[in-house]
Amino acid sequence: MTDVAILHDRFPGIGGGEEFALEAARVLDAPIYTAYVAEGTAIPDDVEVIPFQQSKYTSLPWRPVLEWKNEGMNPLETLHVALDMTDAHEALTEYDVVLESAPLSKSYVPAVDQRIVHYPHSPPRWLYDLYRDRLSSFAYPFLETGLKAYAKAWRALDKEANDYVDRFVANSELVRDRIRRFYGRDATVVYPPVTGDWRTDGDDGYFLTWSRLAPEKRIDLIAKAFAGLDERLVIAGDGEQRERLEAIAATHDNIEVRGYVADIESLVARATAVVYAPKQEDFGLVGAETMMAGKPLLGVDEGFTRYQVQEGRTGLCFEPTVESIRETVRRFDPADFDSNAIRAEARRYEYDRFAEGLRAVVEQTAAVGEPTRRAADADEPDLEGVTDR
Repeated sequence: MTDVAILHDRFPGIGGGEEFALEAARVLDAPIYTAYVAEGTAIPDDVEVIPFQQSKYTSLPWRPVLEWKNEGMNPLETLHVALDMTDAHEALTEYDVVLESAPLSKSYVPAVDQRIVHYPHSPPRWLYDLYRDRLSSFAYPFLETGLKAYAKAWRALDKEANDYVDRFVANSELVRDRIRRFYGRDATVVYPPVTGDWRTDGDDGYFLTWSRLAPEKRIDLIAKAFAGLDERLVIAGDGEQRERLEAIAATHDNIEVRGYVADIESLVARATAVVYAPKQEDFGLVGAETMMAGKPLLGVDEGFTRYQVQEGRTGLCFEPTVESIRETVRRFDPADFDSNAIRAEARRYEYDRFAEGLRAVVEQTAAVGEPTRRAADADEPDLEGVTDR
């Protein structure tokens, strides 16, 4: 039996990366080691989470500085977490396989006989595909030069850490392509699991969008588009753009901002369709959950969202412009879509397939370290739910 531990960089809250780490711990019956758990973050009782630098990140005088976040651009916090990952917890060396969740966990330096599976969710986007976008928000000569040097140094460290990884796992074909492009390594695709009571309970005549209300999710673009339509739009979620969205809603009776909704499944169940426009989304849990509910997805034609939308079957695609969204909503007819057909396409995101794929990756990676099994590994059969290309 392979002895497995999970190394997740930190728990600043419960987002998509943290949900993955928790579900992976359940599937593999493994503890999670992490740098810290932020105050107010609720950890489920059935998962063991071991923070090994808790006081450093949650005590004065460092807490205010280290808690400041800017979507991965807090240099001090990022540097400290990466450095703490290198040796992490002394007990980690006792495990056969360490499953690393999130990019910074790759900094862990393993023991000679350990095997490392790295599930990064994506190479750090601010260093690669979103680098120019992030840099443009700091358009001051000296500051820009400093940030370029900082990013260049981080790219070198990021790629150096690839030497410790035995096997990369991607959460989508898009992220697998990023890993190939930026790291020159191949990856196995194992989709994150969709959990929850996703269903359809009818149609109450509103379009829905929900996610973290951050600029890269482009909820404001959707709101502006619906400001010129007669259709109702409900926005769920919280984040830095909430006040901006509430200002738009205040002047348009057809737009409503609900904030964080605990029972998002029930809100989706009564929606006409879901509208989703994130910038180059890695995986897009919102899209997967929409499909599991049997609801049509009106999605932006980029990132992994374009893979989720099968035109005329699971939804419709639009360009990331106000006019394209409006045109797509106008031509959308819910009668053209079948909930059962949409759910059939969503089977790839079922929990059992995630569990089977993740266990297979861990066992196969562990077996590479056993000389007597290497010959057998060369002829291993393809496993459903695990994609190598």
